[in-house]
Parts: sequence; C-alpha cells; structure tokens
Amino acid sequence: MPEITARTASLGLRFNPLRRAARAQAREYDLPLLRDDAEGLVLESYYGRIAFLSRGEGVEVALHAPHAEYLQVLKDALVAQLGAAAPGVADAIRWSDAPPEGRLPANAALMRVLGVAPLAGGFLRITLQGDVTRFTDAAIHFRLGLPPEGRAARWPTVAPNGATKWPEGADRLHLPVYTARTVDPARGQLCFDLFEHAGGRATQWARTAQPGQEVLVMAPGGGGCLISGELRGFADETAFPAIARILEANPDATGRITLYTDAAGAAYPLPDHSWLQIDYAEPERREDMGRDAKAAIAEEQDIFLWFAGERELATSVRSAWRALGRRPKDAYVSAFWQKT
Repeated sequence: MPEITARTASLGLRFNPLRRAARAQAREYDLPLLRDDAEGLVLESYYGRIAFLSRGEGVEVALHAPHAEYLQVLKDALVAQLGAAAPGVADAIRWSDAPPEGRLPANAALMRVLGVAPLAGGFLRITLQGDVTRFTDAAIHFRLGLPPEGRAARWPTVAPNGATKWPEGADRLHLPVYTARTVDPARGQLCFDLFEHAGGRATQWARTAQPGQEVLVMAPGGGGCLISGELRGFADETAFPAIARILEANPDATGRITLYTDAAGAAYPLPDHSWLQIDYAEPERREDMGRDAKAAIAEEQDIFLWFAGERELATSVRSAWRALGRRPKDAYVSAFWQKT
C-alpha cells in the first residue's frame, strides 16, 4: 500500500531547539532516527514518519503514514506538542492535503449497536455494526466515544490546523479504551467485551444501549496482540479480552501469564493454548499485581513484558522497566482503567 504524505508551509520555529526536543522524544520512546543533521531530522514511530526540515528562518514538517487514519494520529500528536510550546504556531498550521474542516477525523467512525449480551466473568459482550476494515492483529485497541447521558451527541471534527477538535464542556465525550475481541470484515461487525464496573459510565451506557444506537469508534490504537520472546504477562479483568486475543494470535508463544481477579472473574472464557501457562493469583493478592510485575522485571532478563491494569500501577511498572535499561519495544505496559 503506498504511503500518504502531508506537509506544512515553513513554520515560525527555530530548527535547533526543535531538533533537540525531537531527539529527546526519540530517546524516551526508543524511536529510530532515520536522519539527524543540520538540515533535517526524521524519526520513525508506530504510526509513520515525522520529518522536521530546516527552511532558512523556519521549519517545514512532513508526515508520512500508511493510511489516513494513522496520518490523523500524527497530526494530532504534532499539533498537541507544538501547542504546548508555541500555541500561535500550532493554530496557524495548514496542511498540503487540505483535510476538509468540520468533518469527522479520518480515524473516527460512527457505528451502530447491534446487541448487548451478558458474558461469564462479569462482562457484557457488545456487537457494533459499521466499518471495521482498519482492525488487524497489529492494531486491536480503540476508543469508544460516549456522549453525556441525556444530551444529544456532538462528535469530534477536524479543526483548521488539521487536528481533532473535541466537544467541550457539557458535551465532552467519555473516551474509554477497549479491545476488539472479534472482527468480521465481511459482515462489518466489531465485538468487544466490557467489564462491568459498578457506577462506571461505560457500564451504565452498555446496560441501557439499544439496537441502532449510534456510537463513536476511534481506531485503530497502537499496540496489538503480536508478541516476540518469552512472555511474562500480568493483567486484571479489564485486560482479559486482550489476553484472549494474545492466546489466539500467538499459537507458538511460550511463557506465563498471571491474572488477577476474583472467582467470578475467573469464569471469563479464554481460549486454550498449548504453550502459554495461565495462572490465577489468589483473590486476596490482586493488590500485589504491580509488585509481582516489578519482581519479574528484576529477576527475569530475556522476557517480553505485557502488563495492563490500573493507571498508577502501569506507570510504576513502566518506570521500573526503564530504570533497568530495558528496551521499550520488549514491553507492552498500558493503563486500561483509572481509579476515580
């Protein structure tokens, strides 16, 4: 598939400070630098390439991505980063591909609810109908956009600078992240499993969702279910659907996954696997999930770490991984929920 490109005109920025900032970001996230000289810097990310090119007193930015959805992600990231340091410059950005202002962003789609059914383990299985062509084993996560209860939905649009303009104030969307459990391109169906949190906004939506109801899907998200190396996994209930995808997509993988839940959560249906060992921690040890992961990081060298759970725990585990000099590409550490 040919890649697509979007460019800016020369922006009122100095190249050298931007070069230093891009270098720091590349080091932090282990992003390859494809070029780094006095005239330009090009870094590679999961979503595509970002090029900063010196143009006399300014800087031109060029983005290269495999498709429009990933190009939108790069635009959003770039505008947000520049907006923090130079909001006037960020607001003035205009792109060569001239995306139509006011339309849905390229990585957003409206889908309709087909059905909601209870599932063992305290989950609800939700099926949506719409465009699912973007989902692959390399991109299994998405954001569900839910409008405030009792208000008419207002969806995001493309701003003049190409970035996503989100509804604000009373129209602000709830944007939880989920894993596509199954995808049927032929039928245009996406199925995902939602763990029921008492009082949770997404849980309340799912319990009352009606067939035909419209919902926003922002996809795909980085970080799929393909792994390499000896797996050490740690997950609570919110990540069980992702664990199911890992088991299906990596039939030859070896290692061990520890799951933290209660007796009811252990009933969630996971596929069988020939080589991966699945352990269930004792219910009273669910608070030890972060400590167990950090102990494994310290003791086991040649592993692929997969961790998903509460935000603070994920942050501490990610920090422990980096503190030991481990490569970011050998780990997937993600926050699947946050304490209120």
